[in-house]
Amino acid sequence: MKVRHLPYQIAIIITLGVYLYYLIYRIRYTINPESLILSLSFFYAEAHGFLALFLFFFQIWQPAQRKAPPPNFGLTVDVYIPTYNEDISILRKTALGCVNMRYPHTTYILDDGNRPELAKIAESWGCKYITRKERKDAKAGNLNNALRNTNADYIVIFDADFVPQPNFLDKTIGYFRDPKVAFVQTPHNYYNVDSFQFRINKKKEQFWNEQDIFYKLMMPCRDYWNSTFFTGSAAVFRRQALEDIGGIATGNITEDINTTILLYSRGWKGIYHNEVLSNGLAAKDLKNYHTQLLRWAEGNIGLLFVNNPLFIKGLTFSQRVCFFAVIFGWLIGFPKLIYFILPPIMLLSGGYPIGSFDFCFIWRYAMFLGVILIGFKFVCRGYGKIRYDESYLMMNFFIFIKAALKNILRIRSVFKVTGKGLQASANLVEIIPQSLVCLICFGGIAWGWLKLYYGVSPDFMGIGVAIFWSFVNGFLAISGIELVTRPYFKRKEFRFVGAIPVRYSIPSVSDSISNVGVSRDLNEHGISLVTFSPLPMDKKISLSLYLNENVLSCNATALYTAHDDTMPSYLHNKMFIYGLKFEGLSRDKMDLISRYCFDTIIPRFLQRFGKKSSVFLKIFYKFCNHERFRKHVRKKITIPLVIYNKGKPFLTAVTNDISVVGLSFTSYMPLELGMILIMEIFTPFGKCFVKGEIKQMREIVAENSYFVGIKFSHFFSNQEYACSMPARKDDKESLERWLKIVATGNN
Repeated sequence: MKVRHLPYQIAIIITLGVYLYYLIYRIRYTINPESLILSLSFFYAEAHGFLALFLFFFQIWQPAQRKAPPPNFGLTVDVYIPTYNEDISILRKTALGCVNMRYPHTTYILDDGNRPELAKIAESWGCKYITRKERKDAKAGNLNNALRNTNADYIVIFDADFVPQPNFLDKTIGYFRDPKVAFVQTPHNYYNVDSFQFRINKKKEQFWNEQDIFYKLMMPCRDYWNSTFFTGSAAVFRRQALEDIGGIATGNITEDINTTILLYSRGWKGIYHNEVLSNGLAAKDLKNYHTQLLRWAEGNIGLLFVNNPLFIKGLTFSQRVCFFAVIFGWLIGFPKLIYFILPPIMLLSGGYPIGSFDFCFIWRYAMFLGVILIGFKFVCRGYGKIRYDESYLMMNFFIFIKAALKNILRIRSVFKVTGKGLQASANLVEIIPQSLVCLICFGGIAWGWLKLYYGVSPDFMGIGVAIFWSFVNGFLAISGIELVTRPYFKRKEFRFVGAIPVRYSIPSVSDSISNVGVSRDLNEHGISLVTFSPLPMDKKISLSLYLNENVLSCNATALYTAHDDTMPSYLHNKMFIYGLKFEGLSRDKMDLISRYCFDTIIPRFLQRFGKKSSVFLKIFYKFCNHERFRKHVRKKITIPLVIYNKGKPFLTAVTNDISVVGLSFTSYMPLELGMILIMEIFTPFGKCFVKGEIKQMREIVAENSYFVGIKFSHFFSNQEYACSMPARKDDKESLERWLKIVATGNN
């Protein structure tokens, strides 16, 4: 047991101890015989919660710590991309990502849609093509068909929308030095952060995804118990292990976890490499999300009837507990329904699940609730967001109930592919359960107030508690409904959020505009560009995109101007935001942009927004803000700069932050500590030249992203700099003026 995990394990024990004490008190003293059905229903929900929390805490007891071993070369590897009806433009990104993985391999498109046009284009992507006449066993059958028609010793599986990083195999294939390792699973990360499954705060540089707690906390901890499992994509298998169990498991629509249980029962091992090495598309709307969720829930609950982990031979005790926890976790719909509708039922019926809402119960309930909330928050290490988690349970509880009932009634499940099309607002049919919860909650609140107002009931405490929880549940329902029914901008292709330098010019005008701006987002079809000079809406604009070592030249047209409500008044008429559409891009140039987005922008975004501070650090920074202790505060501002070497530009970049004494930026290549740089910095108030020394340099994303910290040593005027560079009109006052305005907020 490592000391750094001890505080979390102590918190787990205390939290479960308090919960168990509360349950014992409840069953002994608070069951209400006058409303026995309500009382027992409520106690069942609380007891279910205790078992669910115990199983969850068991899984996250301690994370496994793994470092990728060096790859063992000379192995034969086949990469499978199973597909049925996915858009070819989506499939192309995955295929090119797979082909561009550095470790030698062969990539196969496994087309269950049997599309002639895909067969023709696959070869141009550098892929081989496999199809079959019938779709027996859906995805599992497709994979097994490929296993029979290929012969590599190792198999990599990517869903049609999962794009791997070039180093995916370099980071995973080395684990197979252990002859007992059957598979290596990597996290699923979803790049379309505009999906309703995400919450993103650009100001705080934080984002939340509902699956973070599973892939970033539960799976590393399950690896400690040798209970990680295949999650359908982004995994590497040993062919020998799959052949040992007869191939990918069939007979269940969640072939991934079923396959895993069979492998463990035969004595094989699984590995979880906790590093994002591929990126996929999240379901964009509620309909497709629920299609996906229902498939997962049906399949996982179905393990009770097929390969039940409690009874199948060959599993260890910890594996049985961990896999039963997966099944039990999908049964949360029934207790959640009780929690959601019981408070308004109390108000409407007058029946209480608690014998008496006296002081003895209230203080114990308050203690129990406080310990559970604080303990869960702490133990989840920054990944658990209670409000968001409860909001998603409100949107999903009916799906969980539906999946459980279909399994109980043994209704045959059908594998449905999750749609990857345009995002659409939910219709009224899809939110009927949440609308009913909302209606009954606020109806109960109104009735409760009327009872108190007219003196029908003197029980202020009981009615007050019921009104409070009815309001909480009603608020969850309303917020969920608002989220999934709000209108969406119907952009088919997601724009990757990232800042890259872009040089722009309008050569067709007499007084030619030429400057450097910064992107806000980007894809192979267009870019959102921040400029320091206005652009015409009816002229062709020449762009140079600085994509690491590649400079891509293209033409674009401004389609619209955007207004940023957060932009300070002093930047009006100084900074402009344009939506640009690329014109006449070749397929090769579009692929270059796409590869840059997946290989560079996404990893940098995750590094910047994916940091999770501990509770103690958050409290420390809240009360001891570092700005109080620094004379010159760094402002998180993205502006372009050009770095010169021997009088010639050799690197164009974008700042991460800047002050009057220094700045930092991200470089695609490593630079040496102590190196002296001459920088041309572009601001809304002009340009200036600065000399600075590299004081910090560290790798932040493997192989292509390095944090560089600079301390200024000298500002140049145009006269001083004319000896080594062409004369310019700008001087150091532009940067000093800009930074003073930023610091004070005054024009």
